[in-house]
Amino acid sequence: AYRAIRTALLLSRAGGVKTIVVSSSLPGEGKTSTSANLAVVLAQLGRKVLLIDGDLHKPRQHEIFRVSNRVGIVSALAENMKVSDVIVETTVPSLDLMPAGPLSPNPSGLLASEAMSALLSEVAMKYDFVVIDSPPVSAVADAIVIGNQTDGLVLCVEGGRTPREIVLPRQSMST
Repeated sequence: AYRAIRTALLLSRAGGVKTIVVSSSLPGEGKTSTSANLAVVLAQLGRKVLLIDGDLHKPRQHEIFRVSNRVGIVSALAENMKVSDVIVETTVPSLDLMPAGPLSPNPSGLLASEAMSALLSEVAMKYDFVVIDSPPVSAVADAIVIGNQTDGLVLCVEGGRTPREIVLPRQSMST
């Protein structure tokens, strides 16, 4: 299934996609698993992939890949650490991880900052693909903020559980 998602993403627009945000409409719909597995199947193409744990509210990628969360994207954005110093290799060939790092009192502010734009530009030059795990869109605006700086957003939705009203685009009201 993840290979099918990979193929759909790669063919989704002319020139392909390089930076992808993965979110969900509600908590518990599999966005963290999907972002991790999408990063793995992209790395299986032999391309350099960076997975960023951009869910600064409930980071979990460090647990999945069994690496330290002592430093990460928060360290780069708030403490001015070098991006290269907060990226760790995983056991998956061609796949690196940028954990979330220490908790931040203002996660949305960090993700909307100029420093975040600069970080994304920097990693996009070094990696073939960048996959970003973000919080659910119904909880905070982080996924939308990050999504505006990337090539696309994958929205995970649990069939039979998630109300349609949450997933359907809102109709603009004309006056």
